[in-house]
Amino acid sequence: MSDLDRLASRAAIQDLYSDKLIAVDKRQEGRLASIWWDDAEWTIEGIGTYKGPEGALDLANNVLWPMFHECIHYGTNQRLEFVSADKVNGIGDVLLLGNLVEGNQSILITCVFTDEYERRDGVWKFSKRNACTNYFTPLAGIHFAPPGIHFTPSGA
Repeated sequence: MSDLDRLASRAAIQDLYSDKLIAVDKRQEGRLASIWWDDAEWTIEGIGTYKGPEGALDLANNVLWPMFHECIHYGTNQRLEFVSADKVNGIGDVLLLGNLVEGNQSILITCVFTDEYERRDGVWKFSKRNACTNYFTPLAGIHFAPPGIHFTPSGA
């Protein structure tokens, strides 16, 4: 594996990591479906395992999106390990902030993602993702609001 191929692969995998977070936050079905191999598995501990692009959409449409009015993921600490030229293991941390539908309150969730990526026919996609939740903490009495909702300009 050349240094250039390793760098290009690393960039493609970092995009996949971000694409998953963006797709869930922005409710983009096409983006979400495009990042999984047909035989991929996405497991969220305590919720279940979902297979392939269809499973990812099932999880989003029937579990994640109905849970939140809106949410935002912050991904960090991503570390990649090349197992071979076409297989990479990854780990990363995620902080999710959002407003739950139930109870109309805000929540803080932190997870560790352990991932497996595979390159097939020159394309990198997820082959496996496991989400292990560290914290699932409703923020009592707090509801995240958009900018300006609590601000009244002087002289108004």
